[in-house]
Amino acid sequence: MAFEAFRQRLGSIIGGFDAAQAHRRLRGFRASRAHVNTLIAASGETITARARWLVRNNGYAANAVESFASNVVGDGIKPSSTIADAAKKEELQALWLAWTDDADAEGLTDFYGLQRRAAREVFLSGEVFIRIRPRRAED
Repeated sequence: MAFEAFRQRLGSIIGGFDAAQAHRRLRGFRASRAHVNTLIAASGETITARARWLVRNNGYAANAVESFASNVVGDGIKPSSTIADAAKKEELQALWLAWTDDADAEGLTDFYGLQRRAAREVFLSGEVFIRIRPRRAED
């Protein structure tokens, strides 16, 4: 008992993690030792559904998602060409701007809106999958 108290004091002096301590308030805390991927595979769908429900029904949660997306994306990730020829640089910029307007296959937003959408999805579910492909005539 005295050794345990000494070890706790020593740990607080030289550093360490509070979560590893044996405080009274942590006595009933039984953390899972399972890997995070195992936990997500078992209950990820439920957690994601609850997170989405919370964002729809709680203003604080919705604001947290929007704040995250705004801080990650800001005005949008905008490339800057290093081409020395001004005419080619301007032509490339015009092509980029034309593509960004049509980047969304659903036609609901532009490239910068897709970035915000991706950031929101990362916040809610922890992942996002983006597929970029050439447009087909039937699109």
